[in-house]
Amino acid sequence: MVARSRRGTSLLLLSILVLGGLSWSLAPPAPAGALGGAWHVISAPRVPGRIYGQPVCISDTHCLVIFNQAGRAGVMISTNAARSWRSVGSASMVGGLEALACTTSSVCMAMGFHGSLPRVSSLALERSSDGGLSWQKLTPPTGLGGSQPGNQLEALACSGPSDCVAVGQITTSRPPPGCSPPSCTYSQPNVGLGAVVLTSSDAGATWSTSTPAGGFEDAYSAACSSSGLCQVVGIGMPFCPPGARCGVVGAALGSSPTVSVGAGTSPPGPSWSTETVPHGVFAINGVTCLSGSQCVAVGQSADSTLGHGVVLVTHDAGHTWSLLPAPADSNSLMSITCVSTRVCLVTGGLGRSYEPVIFESTNAGSTWHVIAHFPTLSNLVRSTCTPGGLCLATGTVGIGPSEYGELLAN
Repeated sequence: MVARSRRGTSLLLLSILVLGGLSWSLAPPAPAGALGGAWHVISAPRVPGRIYGQPVCISDTHCLVIFNQAGRAGVMISTNAARSWRSVGSASMVGGLEALACTTSSVCMAMGFHGSLPRVSSLALERSSDGGLSWQKLTPPTGLGGSQPGNQLEALACSGPSDCVAVGQITTSRPPPGCSPPSCTYSQPNVGLGAVVLTSSDAGATWSTSTPAGGFEDAYSAACSSSGLCQVVGIGMPFCPPGARCGVVGAALGSSPTVSVGAGTSPPGPSWSTETVPHGVFAINGVTCLSGSQCVAVGQSADSTLGHGVVLVTHDAGHTWSLLPAPADSNSLMSITCVSTRVCLVTGGLGRSYEPVIFESTNAGSTWHVIAHFPTLSNLVRSTCTPGGLCLATGTVGIGPSEYGELLAN
């Protein structure tokens, strides 16, 4: 995805997952190997510079995927279980689409940024009421309509047909490095990037600014359960003064365990609390919530330049998180999607060469096995699965100007 290029050099964070489609409707436990199948590349345009991002399936036959190409963005739609696709333009001249979610068979939302992330960008919000065939531009909440380098929305999640949360990053003003009032004074604020959280209680028609969880430098994934539990994940790096040596303190998570994301609230919306993760977790790239108390997240440790795979679980709505055994020899884990409370799929890398693979667990993350290898891909980007077992994944081939996206299915 376009937005991942900001962090790709330092963190190799290629993508994140928002549980796609009707994420609050979970099927009964699927049999072992249900997400395996014969994974294969499916028919989609292969154009240098065209990258596919978040896939979402409204049903086992109706799927959507966002794409970005040369500063333009759009949505591709399939109504025959991903066998063929057609492209639909976005509602405005967006610079990139980063997030996609559908609350019903007709209402979908797409978000990202206008402009250019390294130069000047602003938040982009769009909505469809016909299953993605056409899109309408939405106005960001008051105070978030400005343009600054790095402004973007990166993830979407919904707990039902009305309540949704969107997360991203905006420019903020801070004290200059090493200076915190009242211990010192300053005349110019230090411009930095901070997390932004938006909530909607009308299926994305209007949005309000919520209070972001403390400690977030960037919030780039979110998930909600049908009971209203939502988790926002990202990275919360400590401030490090010039010349000082600072260690990683771990990833940050935020939750709203007792308040529905909509709940008829007015700005600033529900509050978000910072959660503590086990020592050594560097970043959390994907999360899914399976009930009102259980969520599973994936990411990476800081054990090496690339990072090693990390799997986390909470059984008390985010109050405490514990480590589960990560897939053997896994590198950074990028996305997670589940078709039941036991059967889950994770995308990530294998070994120090970071071979793109898909892992599956049939026991709620206690053990994992590889179900698909993609040696011709540079990376796997995002994934989604329907309760019926249809799974899609997006990836890229090549590096630089010749890079192009691929769509894969099981």
